[in-house]
Amino acid sequence: MTNNKYHSVVVTKRGGPEALQVMENDLRPPAAGEARIRILATPVCQDDIAVRVGNRPFLAKIPFVPGYAFIGVVDALGDGVTNVAVGDRVAALTNFGGYAEYIYWDAVGLVQVPETLDPAEAATLILNYLVAYQVMHRVVAVQPGEKALIIGASG
Repeated sequence: MTNNKYHSVVVTKRGGPEALQVMENDLRPPAAGEARIRILATPVCQDDIAVRVGNRPFLAKIPFVPGYAFIGVVDALGDGVTNVAVGDRVAALTNFGGYAEYIYWDAVGLVQVPETLDPAEAATLILNYLVAYQVMHRVVAVQPGEKALIIGASG
């Protein structure tokens, strides 16, 4: 980021990697309840690709910034934010917006990430963990004492 600008990767049309374009954006102060986060890592998820090519029932309107999750550092806070502070390392499941140097996110949707975790390694766990957890607890309803084998926990 230079001169109050930052970059994001934008899907400009449905298709392969050629549909992606790097764009420059204005850095703005966060709105009330929002945090501005400098992104450290974002995974490339299968859903990012599927949405880009048009293979999902609910597609983002073009142009859009893909990126299903991120880990970053809180850079600035909007009015009323009390659950995170500037400098905190945080993560969120976003569906869109992670392919950028900065993201603006509702602060209540952020979770703390320990400084000891490598952001590039931990970012891949956000969606993968959520899918495995939901399958175990919402779909299969694994009970205490039962055993389950999870294969392909890859989102």
